[in-house]
Amino acid sequence: MIYRVMEVCGTHTHALMRFGLKHLYSESLELMSGPGCPVCVTSQSDIDALFSMCDQGIRLYSFGDLLKVPGSKGTLRELRAQGGDVREIYNPLQVLKDIAKDPTERALFVAIGFETTAPLVASLVEEILKQRVSGLYIYSLLKFIPPAMEALLDEDDCLIDGFICPGHVSVIIGEKPFEQLAAKHERPFVIAGFEEAVLRKALDALCGMLKDNRKGVENAYSPLVRPDGNPVALEKISRYFDTCTAEWRGIGQLSGSGLRLKERYRYLDAESVFAVDKPASRDPCPCGEVLTGKIRPEGCSHFGTDCVPGSPIGPCMVSSEGACHAEFLYRHRSA
Repeated sequence: MIYRVMEVCGTHTHALMRFGLKHLYSESLELMSGPGCPVCVTSQSDIDALFSMCDQGIRLYSFGDLLKVPGSKGTLRELRAQGGDVREIYNPLQVLKDIAKDPTERALFVAIGFETTAPLVASLVEEILKQRVSGLYIYSLLKFIPPAMEALLDEDDCLIDGFICPGHVSVIIGEKPFEQLAAKHERPFVIAGFEEAVLRKALDALCGMLKDNRKGVENAYSPLVRPDGNPVALEKISRYFDTCTAEWRGIGQLSGSGLRLKERYRYLDAESVFAVDKPASRDPCPCGEVLTGKIRPEGCSHFGTDCVPGSPIGPCMVSSEGACHAEFLYRHRSA
């Protein structure tokens, strides 16, 4: 019997293919990619909202991959080429250094990422308050992974037999959120790292759990992942953010899956301060179906023809963590 197992980490997606593990375990496991890439799950409507704010003369700071994701009017990289003040950064705290060198009246940082990135954004908020920086705002696209996993498990036609849990996220949140999901949905979950030996250990554990019909969580990434996660990072997130509803490409609106600045810091929240034009999303390709495991990248009619890394149509080909990008890079590797 072949079991369907989903990984929800873009780094896992690439590692599993780079090491040839999808092929090696294909007689036991059908490995499929889930919503584990923060750029990929960002909705078209959020890209359009950023266009709207840049059109108001607001400077945008963002991580590089997001600049290449198409909105209905194009990409942020194209907007920059047309004269929009859009700047690429690699660390949230770089924003403060750049503004110190080149001041502006209004700027915003596009906070995109999962639980791993959220403490870094919280540190930026902390520095804005400490340094009393004026005119710098946060547009939060931060998301939590477990609600998306639960949404997939709640689908009537769910065919997922088990999960490879994201390693970096698990370092922050620990084992407990996955234990709750495993108990509720009676599935095996294995937390994994990224080296070939660690991934083999995780896949072997999943094979054993599935064959023995065992549920629960096994941790193949200890001691980096503790049951309660990283309390310092979690406290920093909760100090500045509350959970909120967020839109996920391919899944839709998920309650409690996003992060928004707490009410007392809402004056730093770009969405609260500025008028934002946020039309409904109209995805140009079936990336949403790839992200939910309904189709494989090669099942998309655009894949490898008019959608390639050099000229992507959808975010799964844009992002360095995207499933389509990984499939394109490693599709000829069989072992």
